[in-house]
Amino acid sequence: MLKQKLFKEQFILVAIIALLDFIAINFYLYWTFWWFDIVMHFLGGLWVGLIVLWFFFFSGYVYKDIDLVKRSKIFLITIASVLFVGLVWEVWEVWAKLVFINEASYFVDTPLDLIMDTLGGITAFVYAKKYLKNEK
Repeated sequence: MLKQKLFKEQFILVAIIALLDFIAINFYLYWTFWWFDIVMHFLGGLWVGLIVLWFFFFSGYVYKDIDLVKRSKIFLITIASVLFVGLVWEVWEVWAKLVFINEASYFVDTPLDLIMDTLGGITAFVYAKKYLKNEK
């Protein structure tokens, strides 16, 4: 049951993220509210964490029996994946000229973005862990 539920929930989350991003771009929310980017990075980390958890541990594509996988391994794969996607995103922002390295705020914004991505991934892990306990 969790397999389907987790997949549906991450799908709903990515739809919400896409809608928020669409609204934010059209109404300049990223430039009007300094904190909006922080919220979006948290949600992005949450989504990446949920999709990684589903794909690796609940879909049956990689691990057939999650009970045989240590919780620490699940946590590390989730967080490493979230950080990898977050780093790729930050590189893409520079490459697409959405941010500039020579701006003073860059060296504050990028670490904060990665922290929020990671917190989203941790939240995904805690959420999945809670539901694992409830399913048994």
